[in-house]
Amino acid sequence: MVAKFFGSLGRFFIASGVVILLFVGYQLWGTGIQEASAQNNLGSDFDALLESVEAERAVATTSTTTTAAPTTTGVLDPVVTTSTTTIPEAGGALEVVNDPELADKLFREGGEAVAQIQIPQIDVDKYVVAGVQVEDLRNGPGHYRATVFPGQEGNSGIAGHRTTYGAPFNRIDELLPGDEFEVVTVQGVHTYRVMSAAEAYSPERRGGLGPDFVLPENADQVGHIIVPPQATWVLGEFGDNRITLTACHPKFSAALRIIVAAELVSAPVGTVEAPAGFQATDAELVSEQLSAEELALEAGEGLTEEEATATNQPEVTGAGDDLEDLEAAGLGADEQPPFQAQPFLDEVSLDEGLNGEKDALQPAILFGLIAVAFFFGFKELARRWKPWPSLILGIAPVLFFMALSFEKIDRYLPAG
Repeated sequence: MVAKFFGSLGRFFIASGVVILLFVGYQLWGTGIQEASAQNNLGSDFDALLESVEAERAVATTSTTTTAAPTTTGVLDPVVTTSTTTIPEAGGALEVVNDPELADKLFREGGEAVAQIQIPQIDVDKYVVAGVQVEDLRNGPGHYRATVFPGQEGNSGIAGHRTTYGAPFNRIDELLPGDEFEVVTVQGVHTYRVMSAAEAYSPERRGGLGPDFVLPENADQVGHIIVPPQATWVLGEFGDNRITLTACHPKFSAALRIIVAAELVSAPVGTVEAPAGFQATDAELVSEQLSAEELALEAGEGLTEEEATATNQPEVTGAGDDLEDLEAAGLGADEQPPFQAQPFLDEVSLDEGLNGEKDALQPAILFGLIAVAFFFGFKELARRWKPWPSLILGIAPVLFFMALSFEKIDRYLPAG
């Protein structure tokens, strides 16, 4: 009986190891396949969008008017005059433009393509989707909809994964000051130059943003900074035109965020007035997940001054395991000074699409149990009937429900 028990236990651990390896494979490669398929569809959609814009710019609107003019015979003959107007190219006046047709092409639904980002230094050529929710970032990098669009005046924010779903920002830490890349939108091609951490986040540029942030010693040599997830001030206004790329840090973890800021070196384009009813919120799902007690705590209601102060100090989860990351984030090993989160808009969160969906745990367990039930069901069938036919019949439903379970587990876990 002892030998039988340990034999069963051994088989259980082997099976568990195989399942874990399959899940890791799904995260590293299976999600990439999903993202590649989504990118193909996004590419076709975005190319068609650009073609429609180019067609509108090229097409001249011709109006014909008829007036009466006297002739040598004294008879009034009609004279036809033609006037032609052409849709202006991007890069005109920088005031807010009220252009409903252009607005419809810019302010798209979540998950739809709004730009194409090309960073040759790290082999990135991806289509950027609207929004940074979990579902959005599964298709590619996402645009923080509460920020301006790339190429416009101000600070445009784009988030992306580092290890899953195509890992568009996997090598974002390799970007160096002076590296140039392009972002294409329906308003044109916009060129950005990576700024050094010292240039992008000097106290003079930050103003009142991130007062407790400390630049790393090599800030003039690196093109990124490391901050806690609560440091939404990196998406604030710095008095320049820039794009801010955000991703999880370190790889395979969502404990911190790596931030790259690049300055717009091409001519800025005008901002466009949003369509009526457009909601720029990227944090609706996060807010909905807070309980009444958590909302009260967030607002500081019913707290003593000491408790409110403690509540307002963001926790750097998991950062204590990596001294280098702490130092890069301006946090010492022995002391961790408070890093005040100063969101420039309540709608923005650097945790969007990166901290997982808590509601995905229950269906993940359910699909996993169904897969286990099918496995043992067909195993019993093989014992009572024929092994190979039972295996052929059972492998499809087991793998199907296992894949569904993996997909939900991936949604539940913090993104990498």
